[in-house]
Amino acid sequence: MNALKVILLILGIVVLAQVNDWPFLNQLVVALVGLLIVAYVWSRLSLRSVSITRETSTDRSQVGQPVAERIELRNRGWFPKLWLEVRDYSTLPVHQASRVVHVRGRGRTEWRVETLCVRRGRYRVGPLMVRSGDPFGLFPRSMRVPGSHELIVYPATVDVSRFSLPRGNISGGKATPQRNPFVTPSIAGVRDYTTGDAFNRISWAATARLGKLMIKEFDFDPSADVWLVLDLEQTQHRAAGEVRAAAAGPDGMGLHGWLDSTAEYAVTIAASLARRCLDEGRSVGLIASGGFHEVIPADRSDRQYIKILETLAVVRADGNRPLAEVLMVEGRRFGRQSGLIAITPSTDEAWVAAMVGIVGRQVPAAAIVVEPATFAPADGSLLVVSGLVAAGIPTHLVKHGDDIGIALSSTHGPGSPVGGRTHDG
Repeated sequence: MNALKVILLILGIVVLAQVNDWPFLNQLVVALVGLLIVAYVWSRLSLRSVSITRETSTDRSQVGQPVAERIELRNRGWFPKLWLEVRDYSTLPVHQASRVVHVRGRGRTEWRVETLCVRRGRYRVGPLMVRSGDPFGLFPRSMRVPGSHELIVYPATVDVSRFSLPRGNISGGKATPQRNPFVTPSIAGVRDYTTGDAFNRISWAATARLGKLMIKEFDFDPSADVWLVLDLEQTQHRAAGEVRAAAAGPDGMGLHGWLDSTAEYAVTIAASLARRCLDEGRSVGLIASGGFHEVIPADRSDRQYIKILETLAVVRADGNRPLAEVLMVEGRRFGRQSGLIAITPSTDEAWVAAMVGIVGRQVPAAAIVVEPATFAPADGSLLVVSGLVAAGIPTHLVKHGDDIGIALSSTHGPGSPVGGRTHDG
């Protein structure tokens, strides 16, 4: 556009010079034409022999952890590049990789960017756009660097070691026929030692009796399964207002700086409990009732934690199924030998009735209620908590700004297998 203005100016001066016959106008026309030629040639050479590369430290991260990136720009030509604008089009929040740099002839420059992950989700890192041109800005040039890759940011996890997990009723449990690679209190029998068996599974009593190495086989512990039911019904979730969100973490470094909605609290609680279960060798499953109904069967393998985190990284509070409906539909998954933990901000008393029905089948259960009224104007959770307490269901109430670990260490209601300290409802 600037070049077009100069061309129009030249044409105007030419017309004026012909009308008035002023010699200096002819000289001005020659100077402007020379300026255009120099600017055009300069612009054409501004991005020649320029290359750029970027390296990201990882393609997986977690809220509260940094992601490091190195960007290198090389000039393989003999002439220096006076200014090069590198513009980054990554979708990762607060990621600032754009720069304006200069590079000497046959030289290079690099810079490192460390970004704190503040939002869980799936993001794109890249592409880059390099812009330059002539010193007069008449002929801007740009070069797109198409390389990009995906970065997944997992939700944060906190210490919930003081939360007592629900335990199934072992009596009446039956052995699982499949082979169990884990050590549990339930011993199914012994077998001959084979290469690769762990020495801590040797049954020394059977070895001494039979005169050969014998290995203990274990049943899956019937008390180990824990099901996390994450309520993501859109109408029940609330986001904190601007004043509350700003007060939560002005430096952006504290955990509560990004716990600014009931959904973020609920997801963080679910991720933390999943890690706690797996650290103790428990099987854990996840049911998330968002826009897509996600069900991850209970398992205790190393891969299970990654599967849960990858699911929790992208779920949103965009579901339309009430928690009561989810509990009724999925109720067949819960039995006396497994535990149920419902995580919800819902103030709809219908899900309390569904929980009472499940507990009536001798299913150990607990409820974690994220109080929506502490985030934004909403109905209070008093009736829900009162109904749960009256039914003897251990209930944990988490409010905006609470330390999750402390909030989950105490219960509202009578003492139970899930409780920590007991408070009056």
